[in-house]
Amino acid sequence: MTVMTAILPLVILILIFGVFIFMVRLAGKFATPKVTHWLLFLYISVLLLGTVFVPFIIDDPMSQKGMGKVVDTDREFSDLYSNLNKGELDQIDAKYLMKESSFSNYQNQTIRVESSNNDGSQILIERKAVNDDTIEAFIFGNGLIIDGYDFSRKLKPYHLELMDNTLTINLPHQQDINLLIAKADFPIRQFTGESIINPSFSTGDQVVYLRIPNNLELIAGDHVFLEFIEK
Repeated sequence: MTVMTAILPLVILILIFGVFIFMVRLAGKFATPKVTHWLLFLYISVLLLGTVFVPFIIDDPMSQKGMGKVVDTDREFSDLYSNLNKGELDQIDAKYLMKESSFSNYQNQTIRVESSNNDGSQILIERKAVNDDTIEAFIFGNGLIIDGYDFSRKLKPYHLELMDNTLTINLPHQQDINLLIAKADFPIRQFTGESIINPSFSTGDQVVYLRIPNNLELIAGDHVFLEFIEK
């Protein structure tokens, strides 16, 4: 594909030049053409040749960088929350798991959950069937989708910190993500069907999912909302 991408532009230029010379010689035998006619003929030739060759020479740079194209964002997000609420973590696409950690040898009977998010943090809780003195933490994010491409890998997850009997959910510092989104010129968009409208943008909050020992009692701090999962 790389060799074809390098050669085809040269082939197209040669074909366009050859068609142009042929038309000049053919038309010169019958009449003296106007410059505007030649420009129109040349433009039509470019359109026709481009229709054939553009699909072969245009690569998707986002796909090459691992930025997958999202087909149905709403459905994927709906499936994510549905699986979280049912506690079916094994059914969740790995791309939504931003961080996984655990706190072992926690022997207190209670734990207080705090959050630095003044807007409120929703935390899903699953009780284990055993008392293994281990708290498992999973942070899921529903992604950063721009113009249909998934940039979720650029987002920083929440930071969980356990001090004494308090588990604190710390939001990351303000994060600036710089992206340069280029739009093709009008002639190219005629081949690709690319929209001239500004790129679409969607993102959402991160969700903390905790698996706790069966006998552990949770105390919610300010701006913390605990939701227990029934399995």
